Amino acid sequence: MRRPITLDDQWRSAVQARDTAVLARTITAIERSPEFLLQLSREVFSVAPVNSIGITGVPGAGKSTLLNQLIAHYRAQDKQVAVLAVDPSSVQTGGAVLGDRLRMQDHALDDGVFVRSLSTKGQLGGVSETTFITAQFLKFAGFDRVFIETVGIGQNELDIVRVADVSALVFIPGGGDYVQGIKSGVMEVGDVFAINKADLDGVRALEKVLQLEAHDRENKTGFATTVCRTNAISGDGVPALVDALEAALGSPQASARRDSQLRAFSELLLSIELRQRWLKPFVAGDKGLEFFSALERGEKQPADIVEAFHASVRNANG
Repeated sequence: MRRPITLDDQWRSAVQARDTAVLARTITAIERSPEFLLQLSREVFSVAPVNSIGITGVPGAGKSTLLNQLIAHYRAQDKQVAVLAVDPSSVQTGGAVLGDRLRMQDHALDDGVFVRSLSTKGQLGGVSETTFITAQFLKFAGFDRVFIETVGIGQNELDIVRVADVSALVFIPGGGDYVQGIKSGVMEVGDVFAINKADLDGVRALEKVLQLEAHDRENKTGFATTVCRTNAISGDGVPALVDALEAALGSPQASARRDSQLRAFSELLLSIELRQRWLKPFVAGDKGLEFFSALERGEKQPADIVEAFHASVRNANG
Protein backbone atom coordinates (compact mmCIF):
# COMPACT_ATOMS: atom_id res chain seq x y z
CA MET A 1 0.00 0.00 0.00
CA ARG A 2 1.37 3.43 -0.96
CA ARG A 3 1.90 5.83 1.91
CA PRO A 4 -0.07 9.07 1.55
CA ILE A 5 1.67 12.17 0.30
CA THR A 6 2.38 14.82 2.92
CA LEU A 7 2.64 18.34 1.55
CA ASP A 8 5.57 19.32 3.76
CA ASP A 9 8.92 21.02 3.17
CA GLN A 10 10.50 17.76 2.01
CA TRP A 11 7.77 17.32 -0.60
CA ARG A 12 8.14 20.94 -1.73
CA SER A 13 11.89 20.60 -2.11
CA ALA A 14 11.52 17.42 -4.14
CA VAL A 15 8.89 19.02 -6.38
CA GLN A 16 10.97 22.14 -6.97
CA ALA A 17 13.90 19.87 -7.87
CA ARG A 18 11.53 18.15 -10.33
CA ASP A 19 12.11 14.74 -8.77
CA THR A 20 10.41 12.46 -11.30
CA ALA A 21 9.23 9.93 -8.73
CA VAL A 22 7.64 12.60 -6.53
CA LEU A 23 6.02 14.29 -9.51
CA ALA A 24 4.56 10.97 -10.65
CA ARG A 25 3.30 10.04 -7.17
CA THR A 26 1.66 13.43 -6.75
CA ILE A 27 -0.12 13.20 -10.10
CA THR A 28 -1.33 9.70 -9.20
CA ALA A 29 -2.76 11.11 -5.96
CA ILE A 30 -4.48 13.86 -7.95
CA GLU A 31 -6.17 11.25 -10.14
CA ARG A 32 -7.16 8.94 -7.30
CA SER A 33 -8.09 11.18 -4.37
CA PRO A 34 -10.67 13.98 -4.67
CA GLU A 35 -9.82 15.10 -1.13
CA PHE A 36 -6.20 15.61 -2.17
CA LEU A 37 -7.20 18.21 -4.77
CA LEU A 38 -8.25 20.74 -2.14
CA GLN A 39 -5.02 20.28 -0.18
CA LEU A 40 -2.88 20.57 -3.30
CA SER A 41 -4.71 23.61 -4.66
CA ARG A 42 -3.67 25.58 -1.57
CA GLU A 43 -0.05 24.95 -2.58
CA VAL A 44 0.14 25.17 -6.34
CA PHE A 45 -1.78 28.39 -6.90
CA SER A 46 0.86 30.31 -4.97
CA VAL A 47 2.63 30.75 -8.32
CA ALA A 48 1.38 32.50 -11.45
CA PRO A 49 -1.16 30.59 -13.55
CA VAL A 50 0.26 27.92 -15.83
CA ASN A 51 1.13 28.66 -19.45
CA SER A 52 -0.53 25.67 -21.07
CA ILE A 53 -0.78 24.76 -24.73
CA GLY A 54 -3.27 22.23 -26.06
CA ILE A 55 -2.44 20.03 -29.03
CA THR A 56 -5.48 18.43 -30.58
CA GLY A 57 -6.91 17.48 -33.96
CA VAL A 58 -7.94 14.68 -36.24
CA PRO A 59 -6.62 11.13 -35.71
CA GLY A 60 -3.43 10.37 -37.60
CA ALA A 61 -2.45 14.01 -37.97
CA GLY A 62 0.95 13.42 -36.37
CA LYS A 63 0.24 15.31 -33.15
CA SER A 64 2.78 13.41 -31.04
CA THR A 65 5.50 13.74 -33.68
CA LEU A 66 4.82 17.44 -34.03
CA LEU A 67 4.89 17.78 -30.26
CA ASN A 68 8.33 16.17 -30.24
CA GLN A 69 9.53 18.99 -32.49
CA LEU A 70 7.91 21.64 -30.29
CA ILE A 71 9.62 20.20 -27.22
CA ALA A 72 12.99 20.28 -28.99
CA HIS A 73 12.44 23.92 -29.93
CA TYR A 74 11.63 25.01 -26.37
CA ARG A 75 14.47 22.94 -24.93
CA ALA A 76 16.87 24.72 -27.29
CA GLN A 77 15.74 27.90 -25.50
CA ASP A 78 16.55 26.21 -22.17
CA LYS A 79 12.90 26.07 -21.13
CA GLN A 80 11.59 23.27 -18.91
CA VAL A 81 8.78 21.40 -20.67
CA ALA A 82 6.08 19.08 -19.36
CA VAL A 83 3.65 17.04 -21.42
CA LEU A 84 0.31 15.64 -20.31
CA ALA A 85 -0.68 13.05 -22.90
CA VAL A 86 -4.38 12.40 -22.37
CA ASP A 87 -5.20 8.84 -23.45
CA PRO A 88 -8.33 6.68 -23.59
CA SER A 89 -9.18 4.79 -20.41
CA SER A 90 -8.89 1.06 -19.96
CA VAL A 91 -12.36 -0.35 -19.39
CA GLN A 92 -10.92 -2.70 -16.76
CA THR A 93 -8.52 -0.53 -14.74
CA GLY A 94 -9.65 3.00 -15.61
CA GLY A 95 -6.02 3.89 -16.34
CA ALA A 96 -4.51 5.26 -19.51
CA VAL A 97 -4.29 2.71 -22.32
CA LEU A 98 -1.04 4.19 -23.65
CA GLY A 99 1.93 4.48 -21.30
CA ASP A 100 4.46 7.25 -20.89
CA ARG A 101 7.19 5.11 -22.45
CA LEU A 102 5.29 5.04 -25.74
CA ARG A 103 5.40 8.84 -25.98
CA MET A 104 8.09 11.36 -26.75
CA GLN A 105 10.95 8.87 -26.85
CA ASP A 106 13.31 11.46 -28.31
CA HIS A 107 13.33 13.22 -24.93
CA ALA A 108 13.27 10.22 -22.60
CA LEU A 109 16.72 11.00 -21.14
CA ASP A 110 16.26 14.77 -20.93
CA ASP A 111 15.88 15.96 -17.32
CA GLY A 112 14.23 19.12 -18.63
CA VAL A 113 11.29 17.18 -20.03
CA PHE A 114 8.58 15.41 -18.05
CA VAL A 115 5.93 13.29 -19.79
CA ARG A 116 2.89 11.78 -18.14
CA SER A 117 -0.08 9.92 -19.61
CA LEU A 118 -3.46 10.78 -18.12
CA SER A 119 -6.62 8.77 -18.45
CA THR A 120 -9.77 10.43 -19.79
CA LYS A 121 -11.76 8.44 -17.20
CA GLY A 122 -14.34 7.77 -19.88
CA GLN A 123 -14.90 11.43 -20.69
CA LEU A 124 -15.36 11.98 -24.42
CA GLY A 125 -14.13 15.56 -24.35
CA GLY A 126 -10.53 14.46 -24.65
CA VAL A 127 -9.52 15.64 -21.16
CA SER A 128 -10.17 14.52 -17.61
CA GLU A 129 -11.48 16.82 -14.87
CA THR A 130 -8.10 16.72 -13.10
CA THR A 131 -6.04 17.87 -16.10
CA PHE A 132 -6.22 21.55 -15.14
CA ILE A 133 -4.87 21.11 -11.60
CA THR A 134 -2.22 18.70 -12.88
CA ALA A 135 -0.98 21.33 -15.32
CA GLN A 136 -0.91 23.95 -12.56
CA PHE A 137 1.03 21.55 -10.33
CA LEU A 138 3.66 21.18 -13.04
CA LYS A 139 3.96 24.98 -13.27
CA PHE A 140 4.47 24.97 -9.49
CA ALA A 141 7.27 22.44 -10.07
CA GLY A 142 9.05 24.93 -12.30
CA PHE A 143 8.07 23.90 -15.83
CA ASP A 144 7.91 26.86 -18.19
CA ARG A 145 5.46 25.32 -20.66
CA VAL A 146 2.93 22.54 -20.18
CA PHE A 147 1.59 20.83 -23.28
CA ILE A 148 -1.69 18.95 -23.17
CA GLU A 149 -2.09 16.48 -26.02
CA THR A 150 -5.56 15.01 -26.32
CA VAL A 151 -6.85 11.82 -27.85
CA GLY A 152 -7.78 12.26 -31.50
CA ILE A 153 -11.52 11.83 -31.43
CA GLY A 154 -12.59 14.71 -33.65
CA GLN A 155 -15.65 16.70 -32.62
CA ASN A 156 -15.43 15.79 -28.93
CA GLU A 157 -12.18 17.73 -28.45
CA LEU A 158 -14.02 20.89 -27.43
CA ASP A 159 -13.20 20.43 -23.73
CA ILE A 160 -9.57 21.36 -24.37
CA VAL A 161 -10.54 25.01 -23.85
CA ARG A 162 -11.37 24.16 -20.22
CA VAL A 163 -7.78 23.27 -19.40
CA ALA A 164 -5.44 24.90 -21.94
CA ASP A 165 -4.77 28.62 -22.36
CA VAL A 166 -4.31 28.24 -26.11
CA SER A 167 -4.67 25.33 -28.51
CA ALA A 168 -3.18 24.26 -31.80
CA LEU A 169 -5.62 22.35 -33.97
CA VAL A 170 -3.65 19.98 -36.19
CA PHE A 171 -4.87 18.98 -39.66
CA ILE A 172 -3.50 16.93 -42.52
CA PRO A 173 -4.22 17.51 -46.21
CA GLY A 174 -6.75 15.31 -47.98
CA GLY A 175 -9.44 12.99 -46.74
CA GLY A 176 -12.04 15.68 -46.10
CA ASP A 177 -11.33 15.76 -42.36
CA TYR A 178 -11.08 19.54 -42.35
CA VAL A 179 -14.56 19.87 -43.84
CA GLN A 180 -15.96 17.58 -41.14
CA GLY A 181 -14.06 19.60 -38.55
CA ILE A 182 -15.65 22.83 -39.66
CA LYS A 183 -19.11 21.27 -39.66
CA SER A 184 -18.74 19.77 -36.20
CA GLY A 185 -17.61 22.96 -34.48
CA VAL A 186 -14.14 21.69 -33.58
CA MET A 187 -12.67 24.72 -35.31
CA GLU A 188 -13.80 26.80 -32.34
CA VAL A 189 -11.04 25.42 -30.10
CA GLY A 190 -8.07 26.28 -32.29
CA ASP A 191 -6.11 29.47 -31.66
CA VAL A 192 -3.61 28.25 -34.24
CA PHE A 193 -4.38 26.00 -37.22
CA ALA A 194 -1.39 23.78 -38.00
CA ILE A 195 -1.32 21.93 -41.32
CA ASN A 196 0.99 19.03 -40.63
CA LYS A 197 2.47 16.78 -43.33
CA ALA A 198 2.45 19.88 -45.51
CA ASP A 199 4.37 18.05 -48.24
CA LEU A 200 1.27 16.01 -49.11
CA ASP A 201 -1.08 16.73 -51.98
CA GLY A 202 -4.01 18.95 -51.15
CA VAL A 203 -2.16 21.30 -48.82
CA ARG A 204 -3.07 24.41 -50.80
CA ALA A 205 -6.77 23.56 -50.80
CA LEU A 206 -6.74 22.91 -47.06
CA GLU A 207 -4.78 26.09 -46.38
CA LYS A 208 -7.30 28.14 -48.33
CA VAL A 209 -10.23 26.66 -46.39
CA LEU A 210 -8.52 27.29 -43.05
CA GLN A 211 -7.56 30.86 -43.97
CA LEU A 212 -11.18 31.58 -44.90
CA GLU A 213 -12.32 30.09 -41.60
CA ALA A 214 -9.73 32.13 -39.70
CA HIS A 215 -10.82 35.31 -41.49
CA ASP A 216 -14.47 34.59 -40.69
CA ARG A 217 -13.65 34.00 -37.01
CA GLU A 218 -11.68 37.23 -36.78
CA ASN A 219 -14.61 39.18 -38.23
CA LYS A 220 -16.98 37.63 -35.68
CA THR A 221 -14.80 37.63 -32.56
CA GLY A 222 -11.98 40.08 -33.20
CA PHE A 223 -9.40 37.38 -32.44
CA ALA A 224 -6.88 36.47 -35.09
CA THR A 225 -6.16 32.82 -35.86
CA THR A 226 -2.83 31.96 -37.49
CA VAL A 227 -2.54 29.23 -40.11
CA CYS A 228 0.84 27.46 -40.21
CA ARG A 229 2.31 24.79 -42.44
CA THR A 230 4.47 22.24 -40.63
CA ASN A 231 6.34 19.02 -41.26
CA ALA A 232 6.79 17.06 -38.04
CA ILE A 233 9.47 14.85 -39.56
CA SER A 234 11.79 17.54 -40.90
CA GLY A 235 10.82 20.26 -38.43
CA ASP A 236 9.93 22.70 -41.20
CA GLY A 237 7.51 25.37 -40.01
CA VAL A 238 7.93 24.59 -36.30
CA PRO A 239 9.59 27.96 -35.42
CA ALA A 240 6.67 29.80 -37.03
CA LEU A 241 4.23 27.58 -35.11
CA VAL A 242 6.01 28.40 -31.83
CA ASP A 243 5.83 32.12 -32.62
CA ALA A 244 2.10 31.83 -33.28
CA LEU A 245 1.50 29.92 -30.02
CA GLU A 246 3.52 32.40 -27.96
CA ALA A 247 1.60 35.30 -29.49
CA ALA A 248 -1.67 33.55 -28.64
CA LEU A 249 -0.53 33.05 -25.02
CA GLY A 250 -0.26 36.80 -24.65
CA SER A 251 -3.70 37.52 -26.11
CA PRO A 252 -6.79 38.76 -24.22
CA GLN A 253 -8.53 35.53 -25.24
CA ALA A 254 -5.96 33.42 -23.36
CA SER A 255 -6.35 35.64 -20.29
CA ALA A 256 -10.13 35.24 -20.41
CA ARG A 257 -9.75 31.48 -20.64
CA ARG A 258 -7.52 31.41 -17.56
CA ASP A 259 -10.19 33.28 -15.61
CA SER A 260 -12.83 30.83 -16.81
CA GLN A 261 -10.64 27.85 -15.92
CA LEU A 262 -10.07 29.14 -12.39
CA ARG A 263 -13.79 29.59 -11.90
CA ALA A 264 -14.57 26.11 -13.23
CA PHE A 265 -11.93 24.56 -10.99
CA SER A 266 -13.27 26.44 -7.96
CA GLU A 267 -16.70 25.01 -8.71
CA LEU A 268 -15.15 21.53 -8.98
CA LEU A 269 -13.55 21.91 -5.54
CA LEU A 270 -16.87 23.01 -4.11
CA SER A 271 -18.66 20.01 -5.62
CA ILE A 272 -15.99 17.70 -4.18
CA GLU A 273 -16.41 19.26 -0.74
CA LEU A 274 -20.20 18.87 -0.90
CA ARG A 275 -19.90 15.29 -2.13
CA GLN A 276 -17.40 14.26 0.52
CA ARG A 277 -18.91 16.14 3.48
CA TRP A 278 -22.62 15.69 2.78
CA LEU A 279 -23.59 13.38 -0.09
CA LYS A 280 -21.37 10.37 0.66
CA PRO A 281 -22.19 10.31 4.41
CA PHE A 282 -25.89 10.52 3.58
CA VAL A 283 -25.80 7.71 1.00
CA ALA A 284 -23.79 5.41 3.28
CA GLY A 285 -25.55 6.44 6.50
CA ASP A 286 -28.74 5.30 8.18
CA LYS A 287 -31.01 7.78 6.40
CA GLY A 288 -29.65 6.84 3.00
CA LEU A 289 -29.93 3.10 3.65
CA GLU A 290 -33.45 3.65 4.93
CA PHE A 291 -34.37 5.46 1.74
CA PHE A 292 -32.90 2.77 -0.54
CA SER A 293 -34.75 0.05 1.35
CA ALA A 294 -38.02 1.95 0.84
CA LEU A 295 -37.13 2.40 -2.82
CA GLU A 296 -36.66 -1.35 -3.24
CA ARG A 297 -40.04 -2.00 -1.60
CA GLY A 298 -41.71 0.38 -4.04
CA GLU A 299 -42.58 2.87 -1.30
CA LYS A 300 -40.37 5.63 -2.71
CA GLN A 301 -39.59 7.09 -6.12
CA PRO A 302 -36.00 7.92 -7.19
CA ALA A 303 -36.76 11.65 -7.08
CA ASP A 304 -37.73 11.35 -3.40
CA ILE A 305 -34.04 11.08 -2.52
CA VAL A 306 -33.75 14.86 -2.82
CA GLU A 307 -36.25 15.48 -0.03
CA ALA A 308 -34.73 12.70 2.06
CA PHE A 309 -31.34 14.35 1.72
CA HIS A 310 -32.68 17.79 2.61
CA ALA A 311 -34.42 16.32 5.66
CA SER A 312 -31.17 14.75 6.83
CA VAL A 313 -29.35 18.08 6.45
CA ARG A 314 -32.06 19.90 8.43
CA ASN A 315 -31.85 17.31 11.19
CA ALA A 316 -28.04 17.54 11.26
CA ASN A 317 -28.26 21.32 11.67
CA GLY A 318 -30.74 21.00 14.50
